[in-house]
Amino acid sequence: MFRVTQFSDMHFCTDPQAESRNTDDTWDAVFADAFGSDRPTSDLVVITGDIADNGTEAEYRKIAEKLERLPVPAVIVPGNHDRQVPFHAILPRPGVSNRRTLRVGTWLFLFADSNADGKERQPDGSLVDREDRTHAHGSFGDAEVAWMAATIEHSDADHAFVWTHHPPGAFGFFHKPDHDAEFARLVDMAPTIAGVGAGHTHTNTIHECGGRPIHQCPSLSVNLNLQEFATLPPGYRTYEFFDDGTVNSEAHLVAEDRWPSAPLPEIGRRVLTGEISYEDMKAQMAAEQGPSG
Repeated sequence: MFRVTQFSDMHFCTDPQAESRNTDDTWDAVFADAFGSDRPTSDLVVITGDIADNGTEAEYRKIAEKLERLPVPAVIVPGNHDRQVPFHAILPRPGVSNRRTLRVGTWLFLFADSNADGKERQPDGSLVDREDRTHAHGSFGDAEVAWMAATIEHSDADHAFVWTHHPPGAFGFFHKPDHDAEFARLVDMAPTIAGVGAGHTHTNTIHECGGRPIHQCPSLSVNLNLQEFATLPPGYRTYEFFDDGTVNSEAHLVAEDRWPSAPLPEIGRRVLTGEISYEDMKAQMAAEQGPSG
């Protein structure tokens, strides 16, 4: 058995006043729970994107200091809030890797970039971040799908598992049919894929896409209960990978006394269910605030 602890959507910021929750505090609470004496020892930490809130160099330097506390190696993948140049230039160091694959027993882990929609291609063929990348949809893109399929094909691993930021098959506001379709196409090309570990939605649910379980990891920031449309405390997710292809996973929410659940405003529910767009919500809130808002 191989154990993994997943963190996601950490949204570390250098200005605590700009955060919905102070992630210095939530990191301390989550870290204490994840690596406390009562918790089984993990073999690996995977962090699935939105590690920084704004993608600034100062945020990544702060994050690098935070990650020095990890007692086991970590692998990081970018989210739509991350900027690829400082992400790859500052974060990787001994114990923290941006590697693309990892072989563990009968398993092949693939660390995939789902931010193709937030990038634009340059004349030399390279991809660079768009300024509006934070509102980009989940997309592997053809090149990433082809890379994953070819890598799995040439591996002798019995099972594969994809770690990425945007979950295929997500609910409501987060649902992107093109992302679902490309994942279903990937599963057809690489049927040994047993599942996905993702973030982005700030939820603790498991749903299905392409006939595979999609595990969504709670955030260190505000989490969402999409059944009751309420906020939840910060959290993380753990996994157990067995050689026979079995995966056990559990979401953990912490410090509910400090960050209790609270109902979302009606406009937040309408956005999450897809009744109105994020842009519609901003326009409505601006109109309600008036010129002085």
